[in-house]
Amino acid sequence: MRERSLPKLKPRAPLDTLAGEKSVVLYSILAIGLLCLLANVAGVHAAEASIEVIQNGILKGNLVTQFRAEEIFTEKVIRFLNRGFTVKIEYKIELWQSRRYWFDRLGSQHNISYQIDFEPLEKRYICLKSQEGAAITSKLDQQLDEIIEWTTRPEPPLNVIPLDRLDQEAEYYYSIEILIATLTTENIKHLQKWLEYGEKERETSTITGTSFRLARDFLSSRNRRKISERSEKFHLHDLPKLDNE
Repeated sequence: MRERSLPKLKPRAPLDTLAGEKSVVLYSILAIGLLCLLANVAGVHAAEASIEVIQNGILKGNLVTQFRAEEIFTEKVIRFLNRGFTVKIEYKIELWQSRRYWFDRLGSQHNISYQIDFEPLEKRYICLKSQEGAAITSKLDQQLDEIIEWTTRPEPPLNVIPLDRLDQEAEYYYSIEILIATLTTENIKHLQKWLEYGEKERETSTITGTSFRLARDFLSSRNRRKISERSEKFHLHDLPKLDNE
């Protein structure tokens, strides 16, 4: 009787590993695409955001102002925050001198930022306020509405510039810009957890690591929203003195 020889099996472990990595990359890209699509849809249907100067006057020899932002906390921003992503809100407030027949001149610039995190175990929000890059105060609250009020109407009024550094006869205006970032490169650990990557696979897989870096950069750029407004022009002698209030 003729003996039958079994067919030789080719080693497939490396191919299986590669296929597994490709599957991880594919599912990750699909998840990222869905996330970005949802983010874009949320942005389209969001209410119109705005910035308004609500107080502008003279206090103790300084020009001071107070402003508020409306509708910057969209459903997308709140959803990301409650999922554990850090939300950053950065204000850039500039005072410009209007000059006819010349380029307008920058009189002063201030930067105020808020970093908001949600702590699921304590069920509370923590917000860190910084000015000119230095942390100055923080707020803890279980109610998101209180955090929103604190970050969209900064208190106290901003001390813009001493009056003696300004031209009393010139015309001025404010330019205010807000950047809302629901994901930055500093939140990479949150993104890794959300996509359910394992620590071992990240260290050993070049394909997965490259895909992950691309995903990080892509999401970082897609989940930023910038809003800017310019106030009406004003003269210093028309402003109220707030010392008497």
